Amino acid sequence: MLKPTALSSCAGTLVVPRAGFEPATTLSFSDNKQILKDLEDFRLFAKAKLNFSQGTVYHYMSKLRTFLLNRTTVTDRDVQCYIEKKKQECCLDYISNIISAFKAYFRDYKGLSFMNGYKHPSSPLKMKEEIEPEKVKTFILAIDNPMLKCIALLLATSGLRKNEVLSLAKGDIDRELHCIVPNCHSGETKHSCLSFYNDEAEDCLSEHETTVRRMQGMKLFPIGHETFLRAWNKAREKSGIRLKPKDLRDYFSQEMGKALIPDRYIDIFQGRAPRSILAKHYNPHGIRMLREIYDKANLKVLKMNRAK
Repeated sequence: MLKPTALSSCAGTLVVPRAGFEPATTLSFSDNKQILKDLEDFRLFAKAKLNFSQGTVYHYMSKLRTFLLNRTTVTDRDVQCYIEKKKQECCLDYISNIISAFKAYFRDYKGLSFMNGYKHPSSPLKMKEEIEPEKVKTFILAIDNPMLKCIALLLATSGLRKNEVLSLAKGDIDRELHCIVPNCHSGETKHSCLSFYNDEAEDCLSEHETTVRRMQGMKLFPIGHETFLRAWNKAREKSGIRLKPKDLRDYFSQEMGKALIPDRYIDIFQGRAPRSILAKHYNPHGIRMLREIYDKANLKVLKMNRAK
């Protein structure tokens, strides 16, 4: 004979155990004000306990607000219906981000187990089109903003992510070795990297350096998001080439592959290698060895290699 079990509730969560079934879980809110307050508490939890980066927390908060606002209750079925609906409307990568955000909030923060069974969808393998080197060259030459031109060259010759380049401090670059060690990933969602850049980017950095010296602060590229977008879109219109910042990161990977650089080293340069692998090379000898491997690609952007 089953013993009666009491209802338990805390932090707006009502859990009703049922014989032979998973517990029926319902998250309850009184109004949007309570939802927003709870999300602010989740923001602190995600940064302090889950060690998520500021960017990851920002995107998770956005997805959670979209789902939670104007609801008074949330059940497992509500989440299932919402994700199924989004599968009809959004790309698989976006669905995967929703699932990650919901797991962090409902499972890790609220202690609800119904997110445990959700699987991340895998995108089908797609054939990537080659990013033509001549187009990359034409686009970068069309950039009028000297700071943005420097950023674009670093994206194309180092393979870093846009936010990694934009957040670079003046001390993150070894000018002698042309080495970059971004110090912007304290979270768990992206790995840090150790990359390099070519002489073309160094020449641009030298020109940019005279301007940066007159600017206060430690950032190498003190440029706002809106200013960046306006200058980038202007270059797209002027050149007629619709490149995104991520395309320059992909261009780096493409050209390194053409030069037969092993994938394991490209992963180090682009921050896809585990921290344990990166740590093995994070010493003077390891950095010089990686620089020699980088130099074998002879990567050029503005002065194209004849072999290509």
